[in-house]
Amino acid sequence: MASSEEINELLPQTQCKLCGYQNCMSYAQGIIDDDAPLDLCPPGGESTRIRLAAIMGTALCSDRVLLPEPKSFFALIEESDCIGCAKCLAECPTDAIIGAKSRVHTIVEKWCTGCGLCAPVCPVDCIEIKVKSATSSSSLSSRAARQRYERHLQRLEKKHESTYEQTYATFDKSSKEEMRTIIKAAIARKTAKEDSACKAVT
Repeated sequence: MASSEEINELLPQTQCKLCGYQNCMSYAQGIIDDDAPLDLCPPGGESTRIRLAAIMGTALCSDRVLLPEPKSFFALIEESDCIGCAKCLAECPTDAIIGAKSRVHTIVEKWCTGCGLCAPVCPVDCIEIKVKSATSSSSLSSRAARQRYERHLQRLEKKHESTYEQTYATFDKSSKEEMRTIIKAAIARKTAKEDSACKAVT
């Protein structure tokens, strides 16, 4: 019988909770412990259902496709509307949202799994979930997404009161400069848009 770890390896690691479980590993455990259905993962699509059935030794009762071909999504923040409330930061399973309390936030698309968990918590509705184009090369692999999620969980365990006063993201030393560049660009975009709006009024 397959282990929860083996099942988890087949899942897309979006951590979107659409399956009804807290994360991909919980769903994998649910398949073993609760006989959870194998068709609860929309981001994995029909191909994931077939792989899950194979590893579980389950014969599919029908050749009918139960899950549509999955699409790749990403979140986009309308930075000019962002109030820096920081509510979205803790929701992102891969820490793809960077920013600080009371400052503009932005999303690093290549780190985003498109889980959509950030959008419902935004009090000003400035986060939109969009479909990635077929030519997009910025998708995060399931293995990389899982690694970022595990670091996210580790960081949450160690968080302290001043967390939201600091840049909120999981990153290694090699990406520090990239993050600084992304944040500066986001601030510049917001400033330019505000300046443009002021000129239009005057």
